[in-house]
Formats: sequence, structure tokens, C-alpha cells
Amino acid sequence: MQLIIFALLFLSSCSFETPLNESKNAGTLPEEKEVHFADPIQLDLLKEFSREGIRERIDSIQKVGGNLYVHCLVPLCDNDNQGIVKVSQSLGDGLNLRTNLYWATGHGMKAYFQKSSKWKTIKIYNPESDDILERTVFRSKIGNATVYLITDAYRGDRMKECLEDYFGSLAGGKNDSLVIDSLTVYLNSKADLIGFNGHNGLMDVPVDKVVAVDNREKDAVAIGCISNSYFKPYFFQARAFPLVMTTGLMYPGAFIFDDIIHKWAVNASDLEIRYAAGDAYNRVMKCGQRGGRNLFSTGWEG
Repeated sequence: MQLIIFALLFLSSCSFETPLNESKNAGTLPEEKEVHFADPIQLDLLKEFSREGIRERIDSIQKVGGNLYVHCLVPLCDNDNQGIVKVSQSLGDGLNLRTNLYWATGHGMKAYFQKSSKWKTIKIYNPESDDILERTVFRSKIGNATVYLITDAYRGDRMKECLEDYFGSLAGGKNDSLVIDSLTVYLNSKADLIGFNGHNGLMDVPVDKVVAVDNREKDAVAIGCISNSYFKPYFFQARAFPLVMTTGLMYPGAFIFDDIIHKWAVNASDLEIRYAAGDAYNRVMKCGQRGGRNLFSTGWEG
């Protein structure tokens, strides 16, 4: 079964994320959604959004052997409620944690990290939420830091709620944590790196921009089709740095996020992290190094 899925992804790596009503220019935002975006980015203000503070925090944590927290929100693949080219019924069942493409397959978020020798599964449970079906917590030693990765499986029909939680977390308005064996694990706005991994729901649903309510710098990652064009204005408004985004249609496999984390946690440069994402994509999808790296961007002008 895994070989069949891999072959399907290899032959049509972008098809799962292609909007049903895709515009002629894939990089152009749909007209009806422009009103929901922040004002155009002003280059003279971008100095406020550098990663200097974030990198200083990572450096200090690496020096003392502290903890880093990564939170990734994953809207489950959903044939009926997302603008995607339909996959099989089981892969595209947005309520099925056992078969979903973005959660349970070899490159799905839960299955991938569960099977990885680099990560240890700490906890899997069902949070008290109408939108989140399952939460997983993984741990890995990267450099001198201990990295905790929290992944949330959102119902496929709750894309808007997932995006609102994502942008709200980046803006500092959604603080949360959980306790595991007396250890407090931070997530949402308290995480150091906040990611989105799945279909680009901004192609389908309007989401109001969220204004930052705190001054804590955060790194943002958005792995989904053409996220650079759609997500960046929200990041600017939320005062989050666009660490890794995408420039075209693609498959949001968990292996991309894994390689991003391993470079990010050792305080690699923005460009090195972007290249790590591209190299991971090429390794699995066989699209060539240049093609893989060009599929991702970093920073405000990338």
C-alpha cells in the first residue's frame, strides 16, 4: 500500500494541493480574498521583523541545554471540504485518523515522526476540543537542546478554525501548555516555532487578519501550496517571521518539516533552513536540487 501511495505522490506531487478553481496565474491571490489580507509589506519596516531575537534565544538555549518547543497544526486531507484534486476515499476522509493522507500514511505527520529513529513518542491523546481530533507529542535531542514537537490533527472540515488558531498563535493571542510527567510543554503562542502543514486553506476560506498582541518574536512555517503568496501578509500582521514558505504547488510531506526543525534547532541561517526544506523535497520527490530549493522561500523578500 505504501508503495502505491508513494508512486502516486511521485507522479503527481502537486495534484493533492491544486485548487479546484485554480486561477490562470497560480501566484495571484483570488480577488474575493484580498480584503482579508494585511496592507502591502513596507520594506522600510521589515527591520522590526528580523530573526535576531529568535536566533539569540535559540543560541542561549543551545548553550545551557534547554528546551525548544515546536507546534504544528495539521488540517486533515478532506475530499469533501477542501479544494483539492480528490484522492481515495480513505486518504481523503477528513475524520479518519487511521487512514488520512496527511496524518497516517508513511509521510503523514503522525506516522512519520512515530516511526522516525530520531524522535521519541512522548504522548498521544485526544484533547478537549471540537476541532482537534488528536494531539501527539514527540521529543528529540538536537545539538545540546531538547526539542519538543507537538502536532495537532484538525478535522478536515474545520480548516477555518485551524487557520484562525494558527494565526492567533503567531499573533500571541492563543496561549496554551500541557503537563507531561511534571514537565510543562509549551504550545500555540508559547512555542518557539509554529507551523502549518497541509492544504492551503486560504485558497478556499476567508480568514480575518490577526494583529499581534505580544512582542515575543516567533518563527512561522507554512507547508502547503503557494503559501508565500497567501500567508506572508498574515505573518506580517502577526509579527511572525516567515521562515519557510512555498512558491508553487507541492505535496506537504512530514519529511520537510523534520529537516526544517533539525536545521532550525541548531541555529542555522534562514537560507540554510530553506535549502534543507528543498533538499528534503528533492530526496523524496526526485525533482532535482534546484527544483526542490526553488519551491521554498524564506524572509520578506523571498
